[in-house]
Amino acid sequence: MDQKDVIVLNSHGVGQYAYTDHMPKWGETLSVKNWYVAEDGGKGTNVSVALGRLGIETAYIGKVGMDPWGDLGEKWLKEAGVDATYMYRTDEVATGTGLILIGPDGQNTVIDGDSSSVALKKEEVFAALDAMKGSRYFVTGFEVPMQIALAGAKHAKELGMQTALNPSPLPEEPMDKLDYIDYLFINEVEGKYICNEPEDTDLDPRALMEEVKKIYGVGNIIMTMGGDGSAALCEDEYWTVPPVKVDKVVNTAGAGDGFMAAVMANLVWGKNLKEAMVWASQYAGLSVTINGTIPAYRPLEEVNAFIEKHS
Repeated sequence: MDQKDVIVLNSHGVGQYAYTDHMPKWGETLSVKNWYVAEDGGKGTNVSVALGRLGIETAYIGKVGMDPWGDLGEKWLKEAGVDATYMYRTDEVATGTGLILIGPDGQNTVIDGDSSSVALKKEEVFAALDAMKGSRYFVTGFEVPMQIALAGAKHAKELGMQTALNPSPLPEEPMDKLDYIDYLFINEVEGKYICNEPEDTDLDPRALMEEVKKIYGVGNIIMTMGGDGSAALCEDEYWTVPPVKVDKVVNTAGAGDGFMAAVMANLVWGKNLKEAMVWASQYAGLSVTINGTIPAYRPLEEVNAFIEKHS
């Protein structure tokens, strides 16, 4: 039996970056600068590498192609100390890729290609989880097919694990009750979408999270709010965590994945959710000062040095 602190089920892909001064309109030919392939994975790779570099015993579950992009994912995971035993390789599909458009202030838009995780089978996920029975936390998201992710979360819960879900990208079909999810990570835009609120509506974060909680019945909701920090609704307790101010924001593309990984790492270390979010906010503050996603997930000693400097 191979027990882990955290098991991550989500996709691996390789990111391509380009810089632009505005988002395109339909029919527009957009000129961009500095288009390059970066050390940037899908959400599964990102969260796994971030956890591994923080010293968390982590395993990854996913499926990639027998191609150079899949090789890169396996390399990044192993270099971070992540168990890649259940990174299934296949000739059925090609490993996914995505384009991240970076704006002048570091904001980003992600265009996801097809994920090789569409070939992942529920039986493969269950076999991996059963082999790691006794693990503590399970983290998933919807860069793998929603039904696979949710089935994995239910099975992990049945095996005694605490479960966390980032339902991104949000599905068009309903998710039904998520009362087997202990930690739901969303951002403001996703919260408004779930509650059928216009994106430009100015809503109180607490009211938004209370509505999400009513819809899905989850235990704890953590909402990231970009430059406004983050907030949480835990049972009937609500709190906010301010962002960490840095001199220059270089790239926000992987900040949400890093924040989620940092929260889970702190839960593994025995901190409560509020303490975990404060530390994760500082971790995310460091990550946005570094270009790319994989390079932005720094080892624990570097994060602690950053926190000490900015405290």
